[in-house]
Amino acid sequence: MRFRLWCFVAACLVFSSSLVAQKYTPKKITFSGYSGGSQAELLLASGLKADTAVGQEDLNAAALQLSKTGLFSDVRFTFDGTEVHFALKPGDGLVPVFYENFPWWGSKELTASLAGKVPLFHGSVVPEGGLQAQVIAALTAMVAEKGVSATIAPAPQIDSTGQSVGVKLHIESPSVEVGEVKFARLLPEWIGPMGEIQKAATGQPFDQSLEATLATAVRNVYHREGYLDVSMEGYAMGMPEVASGKVVVPVSATIEQGAQYRLGSLNLSGDVLMTPDEFAKRAKIHAGDVANEDLLRQTLAMVAGPYKAKGYLRATIKAAPSFDHSQHLVKYDIAVAPGDVYHLGKLEIANLPDDKKTLVLQNWTLRPGDVYDASYPPVFLNKNAKALQALDGWSATYKQYEHEDTHIVDLVVSFRPGGPLR
Repeated sequence: MRFRLWCFVAACLVFSSSLVAQKYTPKKITFSGYSGGSQAELLLASGLKADTAVGQEDLNAAALQLSKTGLFSDVRFTFDGTEVHFALKPGDGLVPVFYENFPWWGSKELTASLAGKVPLFHGSVVPEGGLQAQVIAALTAMVAEKGVSATIAPAPQIDSTGQSVGVKLHIESPSVEVGEVKFARLLPEWIGPMGEIQKAATGQPFDQSLEATLATAVRNVYHREGYLDVSMEGYAMGMPEVASGKVVVPVSATIEQGAQYRLGSLNLSGDVLMTPDEFAKRAKIHAGDVANEDLLRQTLAMVAGPYKAKGYLRATIKAAPSFDHSQHLVKYDIAVAPGDVYHLGKLEIANLPDDKKTLVLQNWTLRPGDVYDASYPPVFLNKNAKALQALDGWSATYKQYEHEDTHIVDLVVSFRPGGPLR
């Protein structure tokens, strides 16, 4: 639990000496300095009540209760015999709250319900502060009303860059799992592949991303067969059930298949490293074929390969689709943006005796300062198997650390006994 040192200044208190032992009923209790809550919310959060006698101990307790929310860096109060006034200074560190596995409510509904139960909560808390604890307590009570005695825990909400962007609340126990998954309007030929999606989803941990995860899986299956207009509609969660110590959440959706598309053309433009004839020969999909997106991705990877080998680690290969909905054709305009060239920085050979490390370095031709060939590390051992016979019985993995500011790649090749030479 993180605490701040809250400042209570005796000079700010305007009391007669007799008030220390007495109680008075103030005509007003007011607050200033904080726009994140109404006067009524602040009064509730303080624990004070209008038209109720208070003494110095009550006001000290109210100030402490406000400070423990984590929302304020300073709380001071005065009493002039008529009005109690709290001067508040907002603190920092307020972050949004996310909800992971509460199948009875949507996120907006949860925030609205909790805001009605926890004064000053409007979707954000200071991590590990008292307001967060109050939210967890209220949420625990809401889950208990659904017949589930739950342990709810906070965790950092991490974004795609690995940065913490908020607090994620989740039911730690009992486990919350996906139950039966039902898809409506499936034609017979899709029962097999869609059954694999249903089977894979059932029993997995339930969270709020399930709808997006299922929709992506559905698209991947149908797009392999050219059904590019497919959509998953009417996603709904059934009533969660408590069974065998778990919360099980059934879900359902309707599949709108749409028409099957074929490839009209593939057009490659930009700074390309292959001729049109070479591209046409090596492409995995051609005009007239079913518009299989797996084969399109393989084609884009093939286009990207030469760039990676020439140090263009951030080369972007994009295929912009144009649809002829009347003929059910799609054409793709493939554009290449190479980006910056990366060079090899440090090379580390790890977990090898010195004699074997020397042998590796003698045969390793990619030197620090060279343009970084991303295809070199994965094929090095196989291409040099004869020269590296002393490494029979060793296998290796590698990690490349790319520095976007300097366009340098540091490489660590780690060996271990066992496995084939690769």
